[in-house]
This record gives sequence, C-alpha cells and structure tokens, in this order.
Amino acid sequence: MIGISFYLQDPHAEQQILHAAASGVKRAFTSLHIPEEKGNLKQRAAELLALAENHDIEIHADVSPSTLKHLDIHNFEELSAFGIRGIRLDDGFDEAAIQSLSAVFALSINASTITGPELASLLKKGLEPQKTIAWHNFYPRRETGLDEEFFHSQNELFRKYGIETAAFIPGTGTKRGPLYDGLPTLEKHRNISSYAAGVELLQKVDHVYIGDPGTEDGLIEKLSLYKRRNILTLRVHSDQFTGGFYQFRPEASRDVFRLKDTRLAEEVKPCNTIERQIGMITMDNSGYGRYRGEVQICRRVLKADERVNVIGKVIDEDLPLLNLALPGQKVKIDAV
Repeated sequence: MIGISFYLQDPHAEQQILHAAASGVKRAFTSLHIPEEKGNLKQRAAELLALAENHDIEIHADVSPSTLKHLDIHNFEELSAFGIRGIRLDDGFDEAAIQSLSAVFALSINASTITGPELASLLKKGLEPQKTIAWHNFYPRRETGLDEEFFHSQNELFRKYGIETAAFIPGTGTKRGPLYDGLPTLEKHRNISSYAAGVELLQKVDHVYIGDPGTEDGLIEKLSLYKRRNILTLRVHSDQFTGGFYQFRPEASRDVFRLKDTRLAEEVKPCNTIERQIGMITMDNSGYGRYRGEVQICRRVLKADERVNVIGKVIDEDLPLLNLALPGQKVKIDAV
C-alpha cells in the first residue's frame, strides 16, 4: 500500500488529496496533535477529512492525549464522525485505553517504541493481530531517524505475530516545516531520493507513506508502478538509448545487469569504448559477435573493452536503485 500524508495547516492539502486520489491512492495519514498548529483546527480537520472520504481515501490519524484539546472534542470516539477509520496511538495511552479504542477504530501501534513484552501483553489481553498495524514514527530532526538494524529487528517482532508494518519516506520537493529536513523513518533515507527510499521500504514493510507534502517528479506514480507491477523506474542520460520497458535476465551476473531481448542483427560499430563506471549503460559492438547490441548496466567498475560501447549512464540520484534491483527485475528506463 502506498499512502500520502497531509496536515491541517498545509495550504495545499486539498491539492495533495485530489492528486493522490487521481493517482489511485486509497489511504492517507494525518497528525491531530502537532503543537505548532493554531486556529479553528476542528473545522479545518472536518473539511479535509470530508474531502478525502468523498474521494475514497481512508484516513489514519496520529493521536495523543493532547488531540482532545487540539480539536476541542470530548473523547476519541468522536473522531469516527470525522470519517477517521484508523488511529495511530502516540505515547500516553495505557493498555485499557488501547483495548477500548481498538473496538472502534482500526488500530496502529507505535512500531518504533513498543517492546516485545508490551506487545505480548496487549495480544494476551485481546488485541487482534489481523486488525492491527505496527506503524513506525517519522523523524523531522536530523540524526534522530531510526538505525537500520533496530528497524529490522522491530519488524521481525511484528512478523512473528502476523502484524502488518508501515513506515515513512521523505517527500520530494516540498518538505514539512518547521525544520524542512524531510520526514523519514530511517535516517539513511533523509538524503537519498524519495523514490529509492520508497522502493527499499516496499521490500521491507507492508505499507509505505510519504511523510512530507511533496510528491513531485511522479513519486506516487512510480512507487505505485513498482508496487503493483514490480517495475523499477531508472532515469538515464543517453543520446543513443531512448529507453522504454525492459527486463533484466533472471540469473544474477556479478558485474552487470543484462537487458533481455536487446541484441541486434545489424552491425554495431565500436564507439566510446572507455573504462566503465558503476551505472554506465553499455552496448556490445560487433566485436562481440552474436552478443552485438546487448545492453547492460554496470554494477561495478570495469576496464575498457574495445568490444563494449558506453552509450549512457544512470543519473547519480538513481544509482542506489541498482542495489535494490532483483534478478529478472522489470525496468522502465526514462531518458532525461
């Protein structure tokens, strides 16, 4: 599942919701206890949540004990009247409250902070794994995002009980204030492309949410294409390779990704037979005989070969995707 995030005081929240709906997104996250938010938040929440519901987007909201004052409501059950179907519980809820709320809402527990004994206690008292999501935090401040090893160990805990997991990636372009440093779950994702971060998380968790408002550069569409059809999008610089839809061979070569069905019958003259760097796109020339025309992407630095032409390169921002591609991976190559 791919989801977006929107926030009550974001002036472009309506456009975010409409764009997400048009892109096939069916779930969104919002927070209902952000301290910096001011004004008539109850009315603003009602308007945005109604818009999302009218476009078949299911809302999961982050709540804490301060949410009641934040929205001027008396109890959490009132949130169902806003159209909220799921809540993610931040700190401040005891086990009795969690059990009570689980009878009204689809419940998300804080995957980043809950311990094994705490989870076991909740399950023993009736929390239903199939109706629960273990949802990680996002981290606005630099250097506070989760350690990768800890993240994986937490996810193993939830898999043990059959509980689905969710996490955040930073958005492209527009970042949420007041820090504007992205909203990733993993600190390693703060400074890489949002798309690469999303692809990696889709290999690790069940649900990926874009934490920031920004979804520029076709982020939702590319992640949805990967999630639904297992097609990885790579952007390349090349004057000779126009791109399109391809598939890597099913066996994993150590040095290169080999694109199926790219060999040619006609002559391919030697040209630009230079040393090959990681991410360079090559085509075998006629010096390689029946291999002529085969297109490859380099996985490691390779020496120059007079039989191999360099015809382009994966853009630097997309190089991390090469570590995420699997044997037999379908790819969409976009020349930019």
